[in-house]
Amino acid sequence: MPRSSPVKVACRVCHDRRVRCDRSEGAACSNCQTARRQCELIISRRGRKRKLPLLPIEAGTSKGLPQTSCNVSYEGVTSPNPPLATHAQDNEDKLQQEPCFPALGPSGKTPYVGDTSNLNYLVQQFGNPFGGTTDVRPLQDHLHGAMLARLGRPTTQEIERLRISTSESLNSQGAFDLPSQETSQALLDAYFHFSLAALPILDWSSFLVSLSEGKFSHLLLNAIYIAATVYCSDSVIADAGFVSRYAASLTFYRRAKSLYDAGYETDAIVTIQATFLMCYWWHGLLEHKDPWYWVGISVGMAQALGLHQAKSYIRLGDKDRKLWRRLWWMIYAMDINLSMFLDRPPHVQGRLCNVPPLSEADFEQVGSQETEPSRESFNEANTFAINAVQLARTVDRYFTLKFEEDTGHSQDICLEQISLWASSLPPESKSLSTNSSKWAILTQISYQGCRLVLHRSNPRFSLNTGLDTPTFEICTEVSRMLEILMAKDLLYAAAATIIAPVLSVLSIYIVNIHRGDTGIQMISQHRAQFCMLILEKLQDRFPVIAAFYPIFESLLRRFSAGAQTHDGAGVPERPVTGSSMQNGRQLDESDIGSMNTTGGLFDQAPQDGMGMAFPFSFPFGNLFEDVFLNSHSQSTPYCEDDMSYPE
Repeated sequence: MPRSSPVKVACRVCHDRRVRCDRSEGAACSNCQTARRQCELIISRRGRKRKLPLLPIEAGTSKGLPQTSCNVSYEGVTSPNPPLATHAQDNEDKLQQEPCFPALGPSGKTPYVGDTSNLNYLVQQFGNPFGGTTDVRPLQDHLHGAMLARLGRPTTQEIERLRISTSESLNSQGAFDLPSQETSQALLDAYFHFSLAALPILDWSSFLVSLSEGKFSHLLLNAIYIAATVYCSDSVIADAGFVSRYAASLTFYRRAKSLYDAGYETDAIVTIQATFLMCYWWHGLLEHKDPWYWVGISVGMAQALGLHQAKSYIRLGDKDRKLWRRLWWMIYAMDINLSMFLDRPPHVQGRLCNVPPLSEADFEQVGSQETEPSRESFNEANTFAINAVQLARTVDRYFTLKFEEDTGHSQDICLEQISLWASSLPPESKSLSTNSSKWAILTQISYQGCRLVLHRSNPRFSLNTGLDTPTFEICTEVSRMLEILMAKDLLYAAAATIIAPVLSVLSIYIVNIHRGDTGIQMISQHRAQFCMLILEKLQDRFPVIAAFYPIFESLLRRFSAGAQTHDGAGVPERPVTGSSMQNGRQLDESDIGSMNTTGGLFDQAPQDGMGMAFPFSFPFGNLFEDVFLNSHSQSTPYCEDDMSYPE
């Protein structure tokens, strides 16, 4: 029998990827056969005389992820016989159904549209430009189809050839390779319990459904694996076949980056989530695609989609509205956090943001199958995320003024405001002890870290040393909380939140060793060595620390020797530990194959079950302004131009 004629409607996979579909009746298309995906035909509604309703996705659908089974039949269709409504209700429904950008497509994906200003203006003035026709495709399909229709067959064939070539190249690079099911489950568990708890940027239940049905995003999944390699046990790394944690992180990073660079992912929300998680990768100070770079990508796309504008949420369903709000505020907090500690202007424009603040109502409800301690832990994690956003908003309002005129006045105002914020915290988050929860301690460390940066960047405080100075008092408080974390065996679980304060207080202690009197020197030496111990333990999970470590080690050796000359006693020098510096240069990706697997920085250590709670917040521009001072009026920035190096 001759092959059936091609169908007139593309299958779901080809439709989502916007490529030509050669599906015929009873036979899957070649694209689905190549990808080993189910060739699922979209039910065509062409010819139905009905205005396109751009309705929010129903509860239980994937939020910013590839479509799952619970919304396969949705396709933007409501009941064929909707009930009658009042005139006011008709107006409200018209507002909800009016086309706009950004808008969720019928498949649940959010397309990226470059110029929403003119398009939305025309829609506001005239309604759906195609409302009088029988073509009820989404507006984004019209935009894409209009371009292809004018290119001609030779050009479209070349586009298809390039697409196939790109897919083959990604496949040859291993971008679609996945670990075993057991390893993948272990990585996902680690991500869920450590990263997602503090950074709730996903709808986890919808993601798991999409994963089980094979409709997941390879870009997002590899980005999740990047984060998970920081948290998972050493046995998971070994079982996956990696020689070290660094090699595992690098592998997943390169896969995710290849998919991102190729533009393989068409869902803008998924791309934002993935690039945000790629902030976990930072292999060295000379790496210009660092957390600052990736959070900038996330911020740019989020603001282009309007996640910072309340009007963009009107047409969303309840679940998607909550997801978008969580995603936006996590990006916002991360950007402000990095801006403060790296001494760079933020990407976000807080004054242009009118989205309601993050609240408990924006979080997913913990399932009834969870135990009571588990529910309590999730609630505390939600509170931590809310507090992090509140602190970031306070800092954004006042601290960023210092970029206009750095006289110390803005720092004074910001210190006053964050102190007022801290005073409003519940008692369990203010009076800490060994019985305090991890989240309460992390909240206080984040607050004290901000205080320390504000004092050190204030011209009136930055050069002060001694027990009675504000900077030293803050360092004392941070050291006390670090000791609590160490005693509770929570060092790795708190790693990302504590790294920035550890580096900052360590620089203060070194300054006091250099300039302080005998008593201050002894106290500072003891606490500095404690900070060095923490950094040493975290190096295999955060390779960039290896670039900081020898600098601090050299300064401690030099100034401790000077203190010993004056006092006749000093802290013994620590032996040089494994480092990512090989023959005076920083470890590069090409060194992976030749790494010594019997010892060294990136080899596995018995640290199973450890993780972290908040992504990277490393001091960079602010870090060494005191440490390298030769006088009280001059500071030497460290690697100020490193980030402009080409890839």
